[in-house]
Formats: sequence, structure tokens, C-alpha cells
Amino acid sequence: MFIDFLMKVFEENRNMDVIVWKDKVYDYAWLLDRVNFWRTELRRHDVRPGSVVIVEGDFSPNSVALFLALVDAQCILVPLTSAVRTKKAEFIEIAQAEASFAIDSNDEVEIANLPNTPRHKYYSDLRKSGHPGLVVFSSGSTGESKASIHDMTRILGKFQVRRHRLRAITFLLYDHLGGINTMLYQLSNGGCIVTVQERSPDSVLSAVERYRVELLPTSPTFLNLILLSEAYKRYDLSSLKTVSYGTEPMPPSTLKRFHQLMPDVRMLRPTGSRSLESFARSRRIQTPSG
Repeated sequence: MFIDFLMKVFEENRNMDVIVWKDKVYDYAWLLDRVNFWRTELRRHDVRPGSVVIVEGDFSPNSVALFLALVDAQCILVPLTSAVRTKKAEFIEIAQAEASFAIDSNDEVEIANLPNTPRHKYYSDLRKSGHPGLVVFSSGSTGESKASIHDMTRILGKFQVRRHRLRAITFLLYDHLGGINTMLYQLSNGGCIVTVQERSPDSVLSAVERYRVELLPTSPTFLNLILLSEAYKRYDLSSLKTVSYGTEPMPPSTLKRFHQLMPDVRMLRPTGSRSLESFARSRRIQTPSG
């Protein structure tokens, strides 16, 4: 129901590339079948509408298909990556997650029940509306980690108008709103998600060259690393049309130098997404100092 418009795009582009993962290319026909597989698995494991579910992994074929199946099942997703490993237990407690889908480096999925009962008011509001939700953790200006809950129907609504088909690197993480927006933009327009196993300048720019990537969503810090390493000299970046950046302020010197080196690449700062509500327990997660 919630992803019908996406499934229509998938059907129209059955033979087109959708995901590149570990140098293997998957097409939209595969994704159609895999979303339906996970729909069946969720019913078999009694994952019901309104369930709060951890999805632990990074962008991979199964993580994309499972994300979509959970949205369609009206679940409340809590994506986590290895970058938050030290905070995982606290994040699960704050999210009040009741099930976990852990996706390993081979794209195998381990399913487990968790001993939590989600009672948050905002969860109740989502359940009453019958909408799927998304919980995203971020570090606030005070240095404390915070969680925001989003109504997925509002996020999906932005992608129901068709735009340009692109090939894009999923540089921003699976548990980052920017990464999720990159994924949904590509899927809603019949584009291709090019994943990277290592987020280093050489790894990312090598993928740009090999798979003719047109869009690189990244951060000012990473752009500066590209400049310092001079990795841009080692690869053919002629396919690259747009670099979008966010997550932190852009130093004018970095922006100017990047413009000088790649004058034909458009630099874009996307507007941020707005959450419905934010929540945190009275004992918030402390961001480690240092």
C-alpha cells in the first residue's frame, strides 16, 4: 500500500540496474522479488503493524528490500549501523525496540525478538493513523544523542513525483536521513544505488569511475579529504554531475577549491528534513568526549 508507487517504478524498470553491491549488479526484477520475499517473512515471523523494529546493517540488497517491506507492513523502523556499535544497547532501549533484523557483511539476516514493550506516545499516534514510522538518532548541539521519530508517509510523499534517473553513491549511512533520502530518490526514479564498502577517497572515486556515478552525496569533511589526498587526479570523474553536501558547515575555502578543480560539477546543499516530533528519555545518551 505505502510503497505501491515504488513497486510500479520497479515493474517499469525490471531490466535496469538498481543496486551495485560488492561489484555485483542487481536489477529491479530482483528487488521486486526480494521485497515480496520479505513481506512473506514478516508475516511468518508475526511482525505486526506498529511493531518497532531494529534494522542493523548498511546499504546492501537485503537492507534495501527489507526496509521497503517493513514500511509497507506499517512498522516503525530503527536503522542502526556499525558506526554506533558502542551505543547500540542504549539506542535499542530508548527506541523500545521489540524485534531485530541484523544484516551481516555477507548480506545474511538474523532475526531476533527483544524484551521491550514500546509505549511511547508518538508510537501510539502513528499506530492510530496506521502509518509506518522511522526513528533516527543524531548528536545534538549539546553533545547528547537524540532521537527523532518521523511519519514515513510524509517522507515518501516527497518522492511520488518522478524526477531524473541517476546513478548515485550511498555515501551517507543507512541510519542517516541523508542516506535514506538518497536511497528513496534513486528507487523512485528508476536510478541505481552504488554502494561502497569503504568510505575513503580512493574507494569512493574508484566507484564513481567504474560505475559512471552522476551524484555523490557527501560531507564537507570528505570533500576536503578528496582535495588533500589528490585522489581526484587518479580517476575519471567525467560522469559526475552533482555533489550534494550537508551534515556540517562547508568551509568557503573547500568549496572554492572544489569549484576550481571541477567547474562542471554542480555543488548542492539540500534542505534538511523536518521530523514530526523528537523524543528522548530523561537519561539521554551522552556523546563520548574527545
